[in-house]
Amino acid sequence: MTRKIILSRKGFDSANGGRPSPILKDGTLLSFPIPLKGDTNIFSQLSYNNFTYKEILNQLRPNSNIQFNQCHLDPDILEKVKERPDNWEACFGQSEAAMTHLDNQEVDVGDIFLFFGWYKQTVDNNGKIRYARNAPDQHIIFGYLEVGRIARGDEVKEFDWHPHSHPLVGIPNAIYVAADHLMGSEYPGFGTFNFSEDLVLTKKGLSRSKWELPECLKSVEMTYHDINSHKEGYFQSAMIGQEFVMDSSNELEQWILSLVDENRVIL
Repeated sequence: MTRKIILSRKGFDSANGGRPSPILKDGTLLSFPIPLKGDTNIFSQLSYNNFTYKEILNQLRPNSNIQFNQCHLDPDILEKVKERPDNWEACFGQSEAAMTHLDNQEVDVGDIFLFFGWYKQTVDNNGKIRYARNAPDQHIIFGYLEVGRIARGDEVKEFDWHPHSHPLVGIPNAIYVAADHLMGSEYPGFGTFNFSEDLVLTKKGLSRSKWELPECLKSVEMTYHDINSHKEGYFQSAMIGQEFVMDSSNELEQWILSLVDENRVIL
């Protein structure tokens, strides 16, 4: 069976959070988990480089507050953002219509999620993090996960640190657990990236949803898109949908391996 590659839209967007995630001074692509009332994580309990996420958010928009303090930490692929149980594993949860879409596309063990989100460059201004003036808003790939196992039903309860471990009754739900290695290589089965132009999907000079696809994606069929997505000079990415699924190829897999080789954060 052909491996599936999934471009997965995650982190703050216009409706959830209302601001871009930051590209930090050191190149870190820090994905802000979406605010979600009643969820299991809190912005003030997540941290990066001695700043809590709440402090970073307040520095970026001093006079603006997000709607909720709770947030949905998913994908959970950055171990050091909080204290972890000994049995922590990198994973990603999905539910409801988005999970049904993945099931309809037969996403399974061995398939690969490429997570992308809305980002903007920041600068250090007297010890405070600020969005860089005139920096573009961009869709950027910030991490990856190869599926090593899919937990469903009561199996999700063993991942009790993850927000999808306590689903609502009758709602489709699953947790996609990272494989040990990426496509049998030496690279780990999950990770995050430091900023590189190679990770940017948005075409230079255009709005963030207008992409310049790498050569290996230009002729690939992608769910939520069709021939009309290919415009004169750019690819119009869908405004709806979280998971854009496509069949893999040797060229596409080599592209993913090169992204990981050149840009992954080494812990």
